[in-house]
Amino acid sequence: MRPSADRAEWVDCSRTLAMFFIVWLHAAAAPGWVGKVVGGAIALFFLLAGYFLPVSAAQVMRRTGRLALAWVLWSLLSLLFLMLFKPWVDISWQHAVGWGVAAYNTPLWFLKTLVAYQLVAAALLVLRLLPRYSWVLVVFLALCSYTTAPSQHLSVRFDYLWIFLLGFSARVASLEMVREYVWKHGWILLLGVLGVFLQPEFLEEYADLADVSWRHCNLPLWNLAFMTLFLLAGVVLHGLLPRLAGALACCGRWMLFIYAGHSYLLSPLYRWEELRWGWNLWVPFLVLPLLAGLAWGIARVSPCTMALLQARRWK
Repeated sequence: MRPSADRAEWVDCSRTLAMFFIVWLHAAAAPGWVGKVVGGAIALFFLLAGYFLPVSAAQVMRRTGRLALAWVLWSLLSLLFLMLFKPWVDISWQHAVGWGVAAYNTPLWFLKTLVAYQLVAAALLVLRLLPRYSWVLVVFLALCSYTTAPSQHLSVRFDYLWIFLLGFSARVASLEMVREYVWKHGWILLLGVLGVFLQPEFLEEYADLADVSWRHCNLPLWNLAFMTLFLLAGVVLHGLLPRLAGALACCGRWMLFIYAGHSYLLSPLYRWEELRWGWNLWVPFLVLPLLAGLAWGIARVSPCTMALLQARRWK
């Protein structure tokens, strides 16, 4: 189950590490600080989605169509699961398809939000605002994230849009260039992350002046810091422990399948308290390889089905 040669193992390794914390948080018994880490994990997925976005509006629309189809298919599976296990799973159909903003056990909001972001990117490409003004848009939207509450109109979280466009803007650097820089100058990134964790006082003063909560003022920086740590960890593991990084990368290549499907395995944890022990740290260790193996098996039996569920091209 090794990744194909055209994939960057350290990137897939970073994805798996990020997904570990998402599954752990969704296991419903994780410590409170895991929630902060998960914000960076979600930011990492949006960053990579922007980085690998095509420059052509037509190609973006085709990719968006595949992603929307995957969202529909996963939503249908969620509704079927809800009908079969309604007595044991007490959630609404809106949450089952990800229409709620971020329900713990219904992560499909991410797919829906990514569809919206890609439609925005396609429009910006048609208007020739991308890639020419990509960094201007990133800075503008990042500043907006400090002055307004996260928009949840149509339950789409636009507060991650600047991270998505940041990934698109960063595509001027190849993955190999990024890996080499992080490997050689990781201490610079660690110092930046440490500065964020120290919570600079000027942000707190700004929060009081702008009459916004300190948590909201600090949230974009926390997400950026943890996202950086995931990337740094992927590079370090790839350099020092290549076998472990390769094993983690095997999970990373099925990330959309794992992200959209892990809630089905976690549903019993919301009902049966006796399944919760040790902060449920054992859950991601069980769920990630299990779903990666299931995805690999489905891909062997029906490649087209897996391509649809992973929003990839199919023959």
